[in-house]
Amino acid sequence: MQSKIWTLETMKYSLAAWLLCSALICAETAVAQEDPKDIVPPAVRIAGYKCDNPVSVKPDPEHSAPDEKAWIIRCESGTYQVKFMGDTGATVKPISVR
Repeated sequence: MQSKIWTLETMKYSLAAWLLCSALICAETAVAQEDPKDIVPPAVRIAGYKCDNPVSVKPDPEHSAPDEKAWIIRCESGTYQVKFMGDTGATVKPISVR
């Protein structure tokens, strides 16, 4: 009888772990699908540059890596390269500032 209880307990924990992993994968996918126009301009402003009206935000595949996404953002005040590297925040490099 005790082996059946252990099996049920194991199944409960396995199901809970599976649900947690599924939720994390879904959350990560949702973040990855966010609009760059909602993410990149605030990173430029946090770095101390003005970017009130972004004109365009384009991926920068030349400077991107699997865990590092790079973008070129053109604002009314200038053009910047923004690179997101994991959980460390963004690095912003001015390309041309007006």
